[in-house]
Amino acid sequence: MGSINLITLEKPTPDESPLLEQLNETLVRELLATAKGGAAGLIIASVLCWMLVHPWAGEAVTAAFVSLIGISSIRLLGSLWIQRRLVNRVPYMRVFLWLAVIYAANGGCLAAVILASCPHLPVVSTLMLLVIMIGINSTAMVTMAASPFVYVLYLSPTLAAWFIVAFTDPLPGLEHALQAALPLYGIVMAFTMRSVHRRLRHNIVLRLRLGASIGDLRDTQARLVEASREAGRSDVATAVLHNVGNVLNSVNVSAVMVNDLVTGLRTAKLSQIATMISDHSDDLAAFFRDDARGQKLPTYFAQLHAALERDKAAAATELQSLIRNVDHIKIIVKSQQSHVKPGGAIETFDARELLDDALKFSAASGDDHAIEIIRRFDAVPPVSLDRHKVLQIVMNLLTNARDAVLTKPAGERQIIVSTRAADNASLEIAVEDNGCGVDPQHLDRIFHLGFTTKAAGNGLGLHYSACAARELHGNLTARSDGIGRGAAFLLVLPLDAMTAR
Repeated sequence: MGSINLITLEKPTPDESPLLEQLNETLVRELLATAKGGAAGLIIASVLCWMLVHPWAGEAVTAAFVSLIGISSIRLLGSLWIQRRLVNRVPYMRVFLWLAVIYAANGGCLAAVILASCPHLPVVSTLMLLVIMIGINSTAMVTMAASPFVYVLYLSPTLAAWFIVAFTDPLPGLEHALQAALPLYGIVMAFTMRSVHRRLRHNIVLRLRLGASIGDLRDTQARLVEASREAGRSDVATAVLHNVGNVLNSVNVSAVMVNDLVTGLRTAKLSQIATMISDHSDDLAAFFRDDARGQKLPTYFAQLHAALERDKAAAATELQSLIRNVDHIKIIVKSQQSHVKPGGAIETFDARELLDDALKFSAASGDDHAIEIIRRFDAVPPVSLDRHKVLQIVMNLLTNARDAVLTKPAGERQIIVSTRAADNASLEIAVEDNGCGVDPQHLDRIFHLGFTTKAAGNGLGLHYSACAARELHGNLTARSDGIGRGAAFLLVLPLDAMTAR
């Protein structure tokens, strides 16, 4: 798990550990990007506070406000400068430490404003200043969501200042209420910050993992293109991309579901709760004790936490599915490349090993959907043929068989793959399924170019297979007892291509 991460104040999860450096850098960039808007907002809020307290302001109050506006300006201009000129040249931890110092200084200046002005303000002005400070802290939660550590540095001085004011210079009539409300306010802000930060962090991890998977997919695609060039055969890329396309459908579904989960996270009411708390800042203790809405807040936060955890688990599941599918693509390409040879090359191979490879590729094209695969491999002599063509024919037959049995309920899906030698001169490979079957009137058309019975079919697979079988001096035939009664395809090939010629 590792030690506690200074930026997040939590130990990295197993999903985060491999991406820790990228995660931290992304969090710092997020913190830097929001620092500008937060600084501009704090300058405006400082001007409003000055307008409120200046009738009672002394030299100490004036100095505190000047410092606050000055440091906020440094934060604004420094963030712009770093983001435009130095963000890719300065180590991200140096940027983080600079932001931490700036935010701590901002918090210290706000605390100085509170301590210097509150003893001289009327009760109404003090309460108005308290409301403005609550608004500043709520806004800061958004700008500092990337780092709870920075938020603690920023919020702690102002909370400490209000504690000092509450106990050393209590407001008439609100002495105990303010003293009781401040700890509750601190707990609520800490809990809300934790939830907001975790949501942001989880979204970043999802983006990083998805980006890594897409990067692997691009590398795989580049290797596939290069292999196709070297082989000089466009049909290699066409056949492999056909299998890859099946997996990409699952990748797309998983990516869409992850996106829906992330965009549907249930945090919309957090701003309403912050406003509600701000509206009752002068009677927080009574609000949490007597108001029905205040009494429901702990339950709501517990439910929010549970909902976020559920969404996180669901998104992680979909992300794992997406990563597995990308790994399937790697298997397809890696295994296929081992069979790529210059066009028409004759190889001597074991037919049973080739069928095992074809079944492995078929499983890599997607989930097996609880399909029972039965192997019936007789001992056969070594075969001397264009291995690539034979592999592509069998792959197409297995793909069609898989699509056919998916019309059956789970537990009833079966594919039988068998091979035997006939007359010591021919190799017979049969692929049988118990799927949707073929209408007898279509048996003489299923090998025609463009003919298909699938809703999303293109009529290329069986036509290519039949043509390839003839090029190998063999034959491909089909048999079916009718709709719903399965189908069988028999591939007959010579054991030796040179003899057949």
